[in-house]
Amino acid sequence: MLNPADNVLALRQLATLRLSAASALVCQGQSLWVLADDALVLQRYSLSGDWQAELTLLPGELPSDPKLRKRLKPDFEALLLLPEGSLLALGSGSTERRCRGCLVEAGSVRVIDLSPLYSALTGHFQDLNIEGAVVHRGRLLLAQRGNGRGRENALVLLDLAQALHDLQQGQLSAATLQRIVPLQLPELDGVPLSLTDLSVAPGGALYFSATAEATDSSYLDGACVGSVLGRLDAQLAIAELSRLTPVVKIEGLAFQADGRPLLVADADDPTIASPLFTLDALSASAGR
Repeated sequence: MLNPADNVLALRQLATLRLSAASALVCQGQSLWVLADDALVLQRYSLSGDWQAELTLLPGELPSDPKLRKRLKPDFEALLLLPEGSLLALGSGSTERRCRGCLVEAGSVRVIDLSPLYSALTGHFQDLNIEGAVVHRGRLLLAQRGNGRGRENALVLLDLAQALHDLQQGQLSAATLQRIVPLQLPELDGVPLSLTDLSVAPGGALYFSATAEATDSSYLDGACVGSVLGRLDAQLAIAELSRLTPVVKIEGLAFQADGRPLLVADADDPTIASPLFTLDALSASAGR
């Protein structure tokens, strides 16, 4: 198995965002869409991190008390760009309340019921925790984060045509499920790594982010000892793995058209705004 310590990449901070707990991001043209797992909004920035706008995904307001907010939040952990240009935000599925998604089309928002698909997935994982999603080679891929009891990191492969049909019906059904590919990740400083996002580089290569968080719960946070960036080959096996510095909990990954990646981190502290990073060293090879 690849050792992330053999290759180290330095993050360069571009900006500080207007939200904490950033969990996913998507590049769309010259805009950067950012999602947070403890908020009810989707924010838009420039590719350099300048604030542009905010879109409400769900009505209401979450409580400020941290424990109550954690219990009531929709836990939006994944964001992807669909072929026709719409955006899909997905809840993690780690509790019943977190089985909602939001489809954003031309500025309008439609709530999506994820429970038919997520109910099927609970039969495959001890602790369901969807934290990334991307369209890749005609499929919709979900990243199952293995930070729960079974340490089950995996890629969930969905039929894209069926998923697009389902979304127009306001749901994702079990009929979309094609297969599940387990992903074995190493440890980082003695702490198991777990998937946090997926993204496709301009040349079609599939990348993932993962973090080492000292917890065996898909609900409770733990101390983060570091994060990695990896590339998967055509068989969905790990082909490259690099440690990221400094130590931050990378939760979101996206690629610009020039191959330069953008990444966001979550400090698990609502008083700390999320940073936006890039990796200059990766841009030359990310298109392969």
